[in-house]
Amino acid sequence: MSVKHILDQRRSVRHYDPNHEISPEVLTSLIESASKSPNGNNIQATRYLIVDEPRLRKSLLPIAYNQAQVVEASALIVMLGDYQAFDANNIMDIHEQAFQAGYMDQALRDYLADAAINYYAPKSKEELKLELIRDISLASMSLILLANEAGYETITMSGYDSAQLKEALQIPKRYEDIMLIAIGKGLKPGHGTVRHEVSKVIYRNEIV
Repeated sequence: MSVKHILDQRRSVRHYDPNHEISPEVLTSLIESASKSPNGNNIQATRYLIVDEPRLRKSLLPIAYNQAQVVEASALIVMLGDYQAFDANNIMDIHEQAFQAGYMDQALRDYLADAAINYYAPKSKEELKLELIRDISLASMSLILLANEAGYETITMSGYDSAQLKEALQIPKRYEDIMLIAIGKGLKPGHGTVRHEVSKVIYRNEIV
């Protein structure tokens, strides 16, 4: 199945078979592949919080405005960005691992690590949050495509109370919640959507 076919056929599905299970091995495999998504300076800030305890899932239902997929989908994943990924120690460690693996020489290791550290150092919290949103969104799209390729339906969710979610799941302050992703076997397809003609979204050299 091509990526184009998946995107052309993809729908946001809200009704799932609550009895269908995705094995931990399959879910781990999907996440492992999604973790190879592009990300700034390869700092690898994306974290995947799998919520599979039934009572905990039920407690999230009102926090997510009673969207049934929170409890009915086979998997519910909170997509998080880790602010500690911007720390110099993390950046140096990742580049050292790349050096040890033979992917770069010492000079390139030092150059890339220093460039990344100096890039993030002066940024404000809001600027770093934008960096996280970019990276976690790329990983989220990859996870969706991989899940669809594996025969599952998906939906991304931003409709929830962030503060209550963090409290319910005891998410430390170092993490930024970006979205929820529900994955499972749909009971009925999502409704079709109207998209702009491509001529309405393409500009060249200037935008008006």
